Amino acid sequence: LQNVFGVEASDAQDPTTGHALTGVLLVGDQKRAIVTTPNGSGVICVGADGCCGPDAPLLLPTGWLVLSIDMARGCIRFALNDEPQDPFCIA
Repeated sequence: LQNVFGVEASDAQDPTTGHALTGVLLVGDQKRAIVTTPNGSGVICVGADGCCGPDAPLLLPTGWLVLSIDMARGCIRFALNDEPQDPFCIA
């Protein structure tokens, strides 16, 4: 389910990484995912370290990057040390 703000209503946890995906949202034209990682909770964006800006907290551990955020399916895809991982979706 998506609410009017485009945030997915359920969450999922990836047992191999410990990352939890709470939702996805679109801010302007930037796709973002709401996650909980071993480093804390917040939003991540596509790109190296998943940072959404220069002042954003670093939520992903070293070596992780966000390859894509699929708004329609509620999925994110990571790469670890340039090795693409399987998509991780909200159930």
